[in-house]
Amino acid sequence: TGDYLNLAYVYDAEAQAETHELLARLCDIARGPVYAITGSPPVDRSDVVPGIFEDLPINWLLDTTVEELHVNGHTIRIAGLRCTRQRDLDVPRLRHLLDGNPGHAFTLLLYHSPDLMPEAVELGVDLYLCGHTHGGQIRLPLIGALITSSDFWKRYEMGRYEEDRTTLYVSRGLGMEGLGAPRARFLAPPEIVLWTLSSCHPPASYDRQHMSA
Repeated sequence: TGDYLNLAYVYDAEAQAETHELLARLCDIARGPVYAITGSPPVDRSDVVPGIFEDLPINWLLDTTVEELHVNGHTIRIAGLRCTRQRDLDVPRLRHLLDGNPGHAFTLLLYHSPDLMPEAVELGVDLYLCGHTHGGQIRLPLIGALITSSDFWKRYEMGRYEEDRTTLYVSRGLGMEGLGAPRARFLAPPEIVLWTLSSCHPPASYDRQHMSA
């Protein structure tokens, strides 16, 4: 869900090549289509990211792009939104993207940060996947994250959250902050998250309450 390079190495050719190689390996082990979105604008720069993804079988989901997958008779709708880090800009775009969201489809939202969770709940998103916070990167016992770079601070700092019928997962990701931030993690280990979606009802009787993640 974005931020593919460390901010300190955005224009480093070796870092770009290594990121391309990692993404290529992930594509090789994927069993189906691969989707991606961009992260924070200062990190996923428009003059860098396209080159990193060149020749890779990855589908970009940016703004108005919505893909529908049909799996075993079920419809999974995947929506991806470009992150500007400004709620006043991104909330209206999310509403436009999910306008008329069909009730028969399981809706998966990809967005870089957890900052659209209230609207995701309102718009009937089933599963919302993001990152951005690094889980705080440096966490203290009993306190948790000191910094999350989220508009909601510690409300969605890492892990799984359930609100109404929407599941949010904030991944700690693999990397670390760049530039002057500490190049270390404490009580916030890196992670790659694997989700398995399953339904306990046949397609004809799909109900958002019975599609689990």
